[in-house]
Amino acid sequence: MLKGSHRRQQANEVGLLGEVIIEEFFDEQGIQYHDERTRTTHDYTMQNGVTVDVKTKERTARPQAHYENSVPLYNHAHQRPDFYYFVSLMRHSRQSTTDLKRFFEAHILGAVSRRRLEQVGQHWKAGATDPRNGTTFWTDCLNVSMEQLLENTEMTRLFTEVT
Repeated sequence: MLKGSHRRQQANEVGLLGEVIIEEFFDEQGIQYHDERTRTTHDYTMQNGVTVDVKTKERTARPQAHYENSVPLYNHAHQRPDFYYFVSLMRHSRQSTTDLKRFFEAHILGAVSRRRLEQVGQHWKAGATDPRNGTTFWTDCLNVSMEQLLENTEMTRLFTEVT
């Protein structure tokens, strides 16, 4: 469990589900990767040396282009992957927030490079509220919209190209 996570064990479970989904996607696309989740700097190293960290979010509405993806800053100085890959897990709003069976669908949204995130990401301070959607942030974070992400086809090409 990472320091600073407000959801503790529940965050680990959601994050692990996102990682399993990404691994299945990589396998289906024929992308070779090394599982490096024992490290704290990133989750995977791709066959060409590119590093990836997976960020997973629960949602009760299907993702849309203007929705935001967040990278918490409590470990940003330490966690330095080349790319952040985003996954959304869909759940029914009326279901328990602790039962893993609440998830009925997953969306692999795309990725953003750390460099691009730092250039265009909107910085939110803990306690601030986004007036566009009413989200109050529990920690400092950088946000990018889904329309700012590189699509899965582009990421597959990037991961499989030889450097």
